[in-house]
Amino acid sequence: MDCILCSNKDIDNIENIDIKSLTKIYFNATNIDFSYLFGENTKLMYNQCRRCGLKYFTPLIVGDEKFYNSFQEIDWYYMDEKEEFQYAKKFINKNDKVLEVGCGKGAFARIVPTNCYVGLDPSEKAKKMASKNGVRIKNESIELHAQNHQDYYDVVCSFQVLEHVPNPFSFLNSSIQTLKKGGFLIIAVPSEDSFVKYITNGILNMPPHHISRWSDDALNYLTKIFDLELLEIYHEKVQKTHKRYFLYTLISNIFLKPKLVDLSIRRKILSKIQSLLAMLIEKNFKKEFLPNGHTVVGVYRRF
Repeated sequence: MDCILCSNKDIDNIENIDIKSLTKIYFNATNIDFSYLFGENTKLMYNQCRRCGLKYFTPLIVGDEKFYNSFQEIDWYYMDEKEEFQYAKKFINKNDKVLEVGCGKGAFARIVPTNCYVGLDPSEKAKKMASKNGVRIKNESIELHAQNHQDYYDVVCSFQVLEHVPNPFSFLNSSIQTLKKGGFLIIAVPSEDSFVKYITNGILNMPPHHISRWSDDALNYLTKIFDLELLEIYHEKVQKTHKRYFLYTLISNIFLKPKLVDLSIRRKILSKIQSLLAMLIEKNFKKEFLPNGHTVVGVYRRF
């Protein structure tokens, strides 16, 4: 399959995943069988484009409302406070028109210094959650929204959304169309240049949750596809909420080579040991030794 970002045909296959094993991990985490989302497919292919550097999974399997609702009951899934929110906030002035694509329950809306905020999200449940927080959002795609809002916003942002969409080119192109010339596009995604890359059995970074994985190279390449100037790429450090997970992954990779999915007995045994070690080390691990964390933020200006 051609690259879902730049349409290049020169693609490397990195690894394949057995779908039965993947759905088993999801079932253990949620007690829900999501095998119906994969249809008759028996494996997923993990690929990397040789031109833009984007990594992505095929076939393109995306989660539905039932899938995402299973995670929305978890407190950390829609966090009210994120470092990326505070970082993005500094690019917004009080009179700016701001669009957030994939806004969830509207947590970012409550900290932006403007009254001209519009949020988009496909989830009806997210819309109800946002309404309880006094935030009005629209159940509308960015592609549909762009048709009636060309050159309209001063800032367009999305936080932890781009990796979910099966057509990142369409998503980004439509987002840019809604921007005024000189406006800012702010994109936050899980960083493929961090410990996240090495997590084994990390279902939230695989289909049907995440479709693609973004490195700094892929974020840089956006300027070659779209009329954008890259202003900054910002990496957060490992956050407190992820510190034990980082240590868990670090310990795991000392003993076993990381894989996307591994249900072997030795992996299960190691998992129990590394959980205990990570908990013990966490208390004495100095903050200054922490590397790049979960999230990277790219800030662009539209030409």
